[in-house]
Amino acid sequence: MYQNSIAQNLEGMTGYLAWAVVCYLTLSSQPTDTLNGQLRLFAVVLCLLLFIIGFYLTTRDQEYTRMDKRIRQWSIIAQLVSVILIRLITNSGVIAILGVALAAQLPIRFSRLVAYFGVMALVALDWYFNAFYWSVEDALVWTSLAGAFNLFAFRMSQRVLQEQEARDEISMLNRELIATQALLQESTKQSERLRISRDLHDGLGHHLTALILKLQYLTYTTSGENQTLVKEAHDMAKQLLTDVRETVSEMRENSNIGLEDALEALISQIPRLKIELDIDPALQLPDAKTADTLFRCVQEGITNTLKHGNASEMSIRLTQVDSNVELQIHDNGYCQFGFSEGNGLTGMRERIEKLRGQLTVSTKRGFGLVIRIPTMEAL
Repeated sequence: MYQNSIAQNLEGMTGYLAWAVVCYLTLSSQPTDTLNGQLRLFAVVLCLLLFIIGFYLTTRDQEYTRMDKRIRQWSIIAQLVSVILIRLITNSGVIAILGVALAAQLPIRFSRLVAYFGVMALVALDWYFNAFYWSVEDALVWTSLAGAFNLFAFRMSQRVLQEQEARDEISMLNRELIATQALLQESTKQSERLRISRDLHDGLGHHLTALILKLQYLTYTTSGENQTLVKEAHDMAKQLLTDVRETVSEMRENSNIGLEDALEALISQIPRLKIELDIDPALQLPDAKTADTLFRCVQEGITNTLKHGNASEMSIRLTQVDSNVELQIHDNGYCQFGFSEGNGLTGMRERIEKLRGQLTVSTKRGFGLVIRIPTMEAL
């Protein structure tokens, strides 16, 4: 932790130093002996400030409360506008550094195709200004050099993103494995309780019933002190049978599968997504298939949100409404127009329909799922 803190501070200091060098070299190349020169310098300063503000808004770690992705994308566009304006005002070669910084941000905030078009547009703009607007000598050489740096920064950002996605995927698989193990343990405990309760009912219960019948017969065929002893044994056997039946009933009633531990393991330490989990303490899930289906639905919902939802917050609520188990999943992301169910949602719907449940999808104010599965008593 200490070493990481030092590295982050050094990176920040290096970044500020680079900005200072770029600003100094750009501003020092502007003549200020005339009013026109002073106005041009003032315009360059404003454009540099616009670029720095846009760069900060795009790269800040803390997420925005609303429209996080849109704010960052518009900040990149603001940086592009500032680069174009500076190019129109001055022919300083230091501006190429701003283009490299801009190219490095494109893969992070846009899709792959849009990012490719963006970096090619930066190269085309460089060529236009060097060859036609300012008529720079060896324009092709300077454009090729700047384009090479842009492509290098672009590719390095892609590599960083790929490594981050690989780490996130490994982390997600590890969480899913731990959660699945927790769910499997709960299912195994439930199966073992049910097996013991059946053995008690079918084995010991039947033997005790036969014993009670024989003792009851003996109460009519004996007399005196023996009859008294037989009656006591008969009453003890009846009480023992009652205790066995109560034990079997309690074991069946307490055979609820706990999903909380499995879901807690699933949602723990998910990057870039704050998840609120709310499970009704009175919820009863005596069916292992229902518990497994609800777990898989939550798993698929989290995966969809991470891949497509562009959300920062998610809520998962599991309750029992009348004779139905209800699962509500909602995030604060946004859906593109023309939403259609993919393989994940289709598989989720198939799982739910096998249990005679219903799945409702909502795309208003984020992406939401409402799943209702009837309990065994309601079927």
